[in-house]
Amino acid sequence: MSQKRKPENEAKGNNDVKKATTQQDKQTISQGMEYRRAGESDLRVSTLGFGCWQFGQNGANDYWGLEYTQTMANDLVKLAVEAGISYFDTAQDYAKGKSEEQLGVAVKTLGIRNKVVIGSKILPNNCNEVEKYCQDTLDRLQIDCIDLYMVHWPIDQNSMAHFAAHTDEGKNRDYSKVDADAVGDIPPTVAAFKALKALQEAGKIKHIGVSNFGVSQLKEALATGVKIAVNQLCYNLIFRAAEFEILPFCQEHGIGVIAYSPLMQGILTGRWSKADDVPLFRARTRHFSSKRPKSRHGEDGHESLLFKTLSDLKQLAEEEQISMLDLSIAWPLHASTSVCCVVTGVTSAKYIDSNCKAIRTPLSVELMKKVDEVTKELKEAMGGNCDLWQGNGGGRIM
Repeated sequence: MSQKRKPENEAKGNNDVKKATTQQDKQTISQGMEYRRAGESDLRVSTLGFGCWQFGQNGANDYWGLEYTQTMANDLVKLAVEAGISYFDTAQDYAKGKSEEQLGVAVKTLGIRNKVVIGSKILPNNCNEVEKYCQDTLDRLQIDCIDLYMVHWPIDQNSMAHFAAHTDEGKNRDYSKVDADAVGDIPPTVAAFKALKALQEAGKIKHIGVSNFGVSQLKEALATGVKIAVNQLCYNLIFRAAEFEILPFCQEHGIGVIAYSPLMQGILTGRWSKADDVPLFRARTRHFSSKRPKSRHGEDGHESLLFKTLSDLKQLAEEEQISMLDLSIAWPLHASTSVCCVVTGVTSAKYIDSNCKAIRTPLSVELMKKVDEVTKELKEAMGGNCDLWQGNGGGRIM
């Protein structure tokens, strides 16, 4: 385990970044894109990451409701790399492996392996056979070694039940009704991380990471002697649960943070002004009432407070003459020195341009203080449970 760091600093403005102590710690900028070191590792990523969840989708029956062709994947990956984006994020569970396949074909076709950092994830349900599933990912990506390989969710029955409830069409059964036989044996965390370390030593994995791990789960993983480069977390203006415990722990132990869902599935763009207007699948989080269809968190939600907060944020953005999109995508990088990358999904070339512009948006110390003030009440109401979808004592992140 690395030496302990000083506690996480307060939010900083764009011109008040953490001082580098070595040349390697310094941030670099190319083509207008900034690149940051992930924690204490030597992994460097673009501050804007390309989320590949939408790759491999087959049409109306899938979550995204679109058919994502290889030509689309090739074109967008090419444009992203030309814009300076180096980090591409996928997972074995995205489109049942087809996301990895499309990304792999795009990278090989374009001849850009030396320009990209690829991150993928193994399901906790598959951590009894880490070597097998890692090799499957490498084969789909058509590479010999992956830059960052993460455990997608904590290795326990709660997390595994969620994935056991997935259907091939991307729809979910009630996870609470998934029995132990469907989940199968729970892989020992120690054995799983030792297997990851063995693959790292064999040259199959450059960096080991986790996704959606809480402090106790991080401690268990670190106790195996594995160096964790990254913890990927949902972190945005209206979901700041990671600030209570997880971000300070990551800062203290030299773990970089990749923030996903900076726009909270489009809610932070300001396109909806009341809860009833939000599409079904986007109104499942603990922000909303558990009485809404598809919800499983069992809590009252915070709908009135959510839309008051969104209104306040919109007013702040207008006063600063920036868009809600620019504010939302840039904010995680300013809010925590642990955050090295913000991942966004794109389905059109225009979003690459707008997201690249957004990630470079300077946010002053004064604006950050105002943002903290208008989002603090919702942060406190949501609490420290970093699981967006499961609550009422049943969160998977501990």
